Amino acid sequence: MKTFRLPFAVLAVAGAVTLAACDSDTPLMADHHHHHDHAGHDMVTARPAGPPALGASDLAMIRAGSARFRNEARAVGAGFVDVSGCVSAPPGIPLTGAMGHHYVNFERFANLEIDPSRPEILLYIPDERGRMELVGVEFAVNAAAWHAEYGPDVFPEVAGVRYDPPNPNAAPGSLPNTAYTLHIWNWKENPQGMFAPFNSALSCPAQPN
Repeated sequence: MKTFRLPFAVLAVAGAVTLAACDSDTPLMADHHHHHDHAGHDMVTARPAGPPALGASDLAMIRAGSARFRNEARAVGAGFVDVSGCVSAPPGIPLTGAMGHHYVNFERFANLEIDPSRPEILLYIPDERGRMELVGVEFAVNAAAWHAEYGPDVFPEVAGVRYDPPNPNAAPGSLPNTAYTLHIWNWKENPQGMFAPFNSALSCPAQPN
């Protein structure tokens, strides 16, 4: 499987809006000093509704590479760890819906390779019977390490789309504060766009009082 160590041509980001802090009381990525709470996802880049033509081959690789993880047990067996509760978009932000549970592979996150067949994070939503359904993936690289390797003017991208930037308003040292990330809703269509952080077709189960 081909591995892309360098991104394709740098694309202009279509625009950005600022979100209020996003759920969660549950810390994400507390392992390996990569504490990640999606309260940091307040930088949202406008994304195309469909895949760019030049990214079609990457999207095919992303789907093929994540297909076996539709079975949650296979993801756990491959080293993915559920590090969050179900993350929803809070009221009052431009985007709605949910991200779901984040299953992170810390070994993949530790390197800087961008391989469309090997996303660092898998996104799951519980179905009506409580079983985890794979709805998308998330790519992530540490920003400082990336620029130390490739220089200040090269940015990570996959499927022809540049990753969202680190959020300076997130908790210092958290993953949203230190990493480039990109959500790709390749298993559940997102009315807000394939690359939007939240999927408006998804919702988290109601929590008991």
